[in-house]
Amino acid sequence: MKFFVTNLFIFIALAIVFSSLGGCAGSSPATNTGNSTAVLNTNIKTGSAAQSTYPPLAAGIADADMEFAGGKTEKISQRKGKVILVNFWAVWCGPCRAEMPDIVALQDKYKDKGFQVIGLNVGKDDEGHIEDFDAIKSFGEKMHLNYELARSPNELTTQVYRFAGMNGIPISLLIDRDGHLRAVLRGGGPQVTKQMQDSVDRVMSE
Repeated sequence: MKFFVTNLFIFIALAIVFSSLGGCAGSSPATNTGNSTAVLNTNIKTGSAAQSTYPPLAAGIADADMEFAGGKTEKISQRKGKVILVNFWAVWCGPCRAEMPDIVALQDKYKDKGFQVIGLNVGKDDEGHIEDFDAIKSFGEKMHLNYELARSPNELTTQVYRFAGMNGIPISLLIDRDGHLRAVLRGGGPQVTKQMQDSVDRVMSE
């Protein structure tokens, strides 16, 4: 137990230290800062032998309701058995849009091997209203997104910002089949995209 807790603290510390905090701040179009870069934050151990040292995704995030069109809600924890990439984004976020073709490619590459991307929209308009599903669907079609799109309720967004140590997007969480958190990717740009691809490839190969 002490070993697990120690590794958990190491994991969180790495997530804070090795980040450039790039991306779009907050949840309003007025705060869009354009393209930027960030680095991958992950446990320093890799491979199947080290899986038990990865912390489970925090319960407050894993068990929060994601809002899908038509009033459907679902929890990340309900996808256990799949490798999940949860990507927090908004329509107006430049770095979010820039990384989407690479996320589409990952979904295509592993769609038949138990890999699922969930794009959780956190956007609000100038008046503070959440982006509606019609706008989200239209945007997804325009960007040719091949993965599920949903909305992140305010409580979930706040918890993710706090956990990641970044009040902005994009943020992506990579969760393995056992519900363990394998990577926290903050911000956008070629470096973080490459590290996202490497992390997904590594987890999918286990």
